Amino acid sequence: MARAYDTAYRTIKHWIQEGEIPPGGLIDENETARKLETSRTPVREALLRLQSEGFIEIARGKGIRVLPLSSADMREIYQVISGLEVVAVSLLARKRPSSEEVEPLFRATREMEEALARQDVNGWGKADETFHRELLRLSGNRKLYEVGCQMRDFVLRAHMVALRLQTDEYRQRSTANHAELIIAILTRNSQTVADAHFAQRLRGEDALIAVVEKFKVASL
Repeated sequence: MARAYDTAYRTIKHWIQEGEIPPGGLIDENETARKLETSRTPVREALLRLQSEGFIEIARGKGIRVLPLSSADMREIYQVISGLEVVAVSLLARKRPSSEEVEPLFRATREMEEALARQDVNGWGKADETFHRELLRLSGNRKLYEVGCQMRDFVLRAHMVALRLQTDEYRQRSTANHAELIIAILTRNSQTVADAHFAQRLRGEDALIAVVEKFKVASL
């Protein structure tokens, strides 16, 4: 039963994050159980967990609805993520890591560059996501990593939409900023690199929210 629950949770969450169930869309418990070839019990438990995490709303008489995010919601979540990332950067720089220790960051940046070269926006977004999750992990703070990933999971669908609306120039500039951050972590003191990253996070946040508002995307 535990395996069926885990599968149901991961699969439904993936459908939501990938937009296979759109914001405001309804989830049919019976149909979902049929798709997953399982009973309703693990599906119901998975849905209750997703509701507790803010992905869906289970309303009596109204069904199970995927909750949309507004641009204001996105800004608030980005601010939380930025706070966690600034601490992560400071912790990582304080450890004075070697180039080998931050290889996951170099690899993610190379994947971003390769995706740019083939004009693969989705591939670029996935590599960008990997970079930020690795940054949290490399901080060495397990709780920070767990909470940061939870926040990134929550905003992933909306974040990917915002990235797709951005220009190639934005993605090129962002890729360069990621590469510069790695070098800063390796060569600068923790406070300096943390301050610089915070400023960069603010610029990135403003750019992503602005493009959502420009295209009048009411919810994501």
